[in-house]
Amino acid sequence: MKLMKQIKIAIVGTGPSGVYCALQLIEEFQKTAFEAYSVTFFDPLPTLSTILPTGNGRCNLTYAEEDFKTFASNYPRGEKFLYSIFSRYLTEETLEYFKKIGVKTFVQPDNRVFPVSESTKTVRTQMISALEKRKDVKICQKTVKKLEELDEYDVTVLATGSKDRYNLAGQYGHTVIPIKPVLCGLKIKDKTEDFPAGVSIHTENGGIIFTHTGFSGPEIFKISSINAKKSFPYEVKIPIISSDKVFELIDINPKKSFGNIISELIPKSAAKYLFKKYGIDFDKQAAHARKEEIEKLQYLEFTATGPDGKGEIVHAGGVSLDEINKNCRSKICPKLWIIGEALDIDGFCGGFNLQNCWSTAAIAAQDIVKNFTTET
Repeated sequence: MKLMKQIKIAIVGTGPSGVYCALQLIEEFQKTAFEAYSVTFFDPLPTLSTILPTGNGRCNLTYAEEDFKTFASNYPRGEKFLYSIFSRYLTEETLEYFKKIGVKTFVQPDNRVFPVSESTKTVRTQMISALEKRKDVKICQKTVKKLEELDEYDVTVLATGSKDRYNLAGQYGHTVIPIKPVLCGLKIKDKTEDFPAGVSIHTENGGIIFTHTGFSGPEIFKISSINAKKSFPYEVKIPIISSDKVFELIDINPKKSFGNIISELIPKSAAKYLFKKYGIDFDKQAAHARKEEIEKLQYLEFTATGPDGKGEIVHAGGVSLDEINKNCRSKICPKLWIIGEALDIDGFCGGFNLQNCWSTAAIAAQDIVKNFTTET
């Protein structure tokens, strides 16, 4: 066996991917009956503190989809790279492990998966409890600033998350794609006094919320992700009303005001805002509505001037995937594995970003154990 006397593993980052990697290392080493290893974490933040805001505090663990290619299609950056990762470790394996450590889950009608407790605190507690069962796990609440601080370790796992990935990855010689906020609301210009802040419109992609600075909600989060590499300002056009449904309602109530017809499909305050914005008479009879007016009202159009800066826990950017192999091992430094949000991978809302953490962490753990315990 290719066994070392003692395998010393450093994990930089105690967020979801870092802690999950340690838990999967424990699982994988148990299969080999090899016990001569230790794990040391480095992170100035409390363990798993970054998981607490996820899913608005409910912890959207993952998404109920079995096909790995369909699952990977929800990542604006990293889709093809994740094919291999997800084909080996995805929802089934993830939920099986969380069940093992005492986290019961349920699937919502929209396929999002949450803990039965609907609390990130439960997930955090159970993960830390599972980690503490291993004696050779040490947590150092400090920032690693220089590679020399990791020289004594046989393996380093970089799991530093969004904003801390530049320092060490760059020192290792890796290319780091500049980060930009995604899954965030968007500011707009020329917001009028009648802007209906607090009102929401349902859409196919989850909805839009009018805010004090612009727009937010699942539909907007998705747009911010898709356009992460675009420079502000940029134009946005979102379908919000079916023209067929409008014509149908007009046929039923031709004498009703055009504005009230539209208000059957979206909130009245939002309808009044759009009528004024597009220069359409709210009070005229629906029968007199022109085709081009109906087609105009199908869409919410605005100019995005920047992110609103609220609730951003996901960023596009990170270590270039061209420099990472299919097991999340660095092609530049053979003792280095890079996982989770330290990579240039980001997904839409729905549990996709946490699944990236779980899957890349598990695959890295499997590869680390294989490299140190396989027969030579």
